[in-house]
Amino acid sequence: MKEKKIQNDKNTKPKPELVHFSWGGKTQEWEEEADQIMNYLQDQLDRKEIDDEKKSKIRYGKRKQYW
Repeated sequence: MKEKKIQNDKNTKPKPELVHFSWGGKTQEWEEEADQIMNYLQDQLDRKEIDDEKKSKIRYGKRKQYW
């Protein structure tokens, strides 16, 4: 079989370590771990968002809503 050569790219960044769910524990600990993962993923999405999209969301949030 042909073996693939692994190329080391100098531009690759190490991945930040995520909090992993642990076996056992209490529900409160699981909730904290899930909250940390959710915040990490939300931060990734926020970084990808364009400034124009952020401004339009802020404008929408400031509008008066009539229910």
